[in-house]
Amino acid sequence: MNKKKPSRFISAFVKITGAPGAYIFYKPKVYYVNRAEQNLKLPKPCILMSNHTSLLDFPLYLAVFPFRMIRFLMAEVLFTKGKLLSSLLYWLGGIFVDRDAYGYSFIEESVATLDKGGTIGVFPEGRLPVNGKSFPFKPGIAVLAAHSEAPIVPVCTDGNYGLFKRAHILVGEKIYFKDCIKSVEPSKDDYEEFTLMLENIMNSMKEELRERIEKE
Repeated sequence: MNKKKPSRFISAFVKITGAPGAYIFYKPKVYYVNRAEQNLKLPKPCILMSNHTSLLDFPLYLAVFPFRMIRFLMAEVLFTKGKLLSSLLYWLGGIFVDRDAYGYSFIEESVATLDKGGTIGVFPEGRLPVNGKSFPFKPGIAVLAAHSEAPIVPVCTDGNYGLFKRAHILVGEKIYFKDCIKSVEPSKDDYEEFTLMLENIMNSMKEELRERIEKE
């Protein structure tokens, strides 16, 4: 596949022209697990880790963090919908991930982006929920965190998208792989342990987000 490089011009153009409509559509309400960090910007670099509710998760974060170019890991199926969409995804910074190849070819490009102070967006579930049930986290995010010095910033959305609805987002505290796994050369068990920890954190954030919304 002929991959095109990200375009900051196209990314900025899409955000500038789409931001007003996106805010009207999402009407995002952002909470923070640590209230002391409220309204702080995403660190540079960082790995934005989110639960996956729908394809509308992508533009949500482009709207919530308008001044940050987020390069999302994107499933191979999104690049098979036509050359125009495929080109647009690459220009917007999308990183191709073949979920059926069981490889980590996306790691090199992601780490290179993080080394330059960039932001990588990851949906560790890998797929959209089926009948309301989410998939277990995949270990790719653990491998990515282990090969970079970037912190993971967990972000949880309730997926409440629509013109007459309001999206709620909870931003968690930074997580460093090196602070959780002390092994010099992490094993498969280390990656699995870290991945499960991240999944548990996300599940806790989902519950906290529901409680915050109920208190409004």
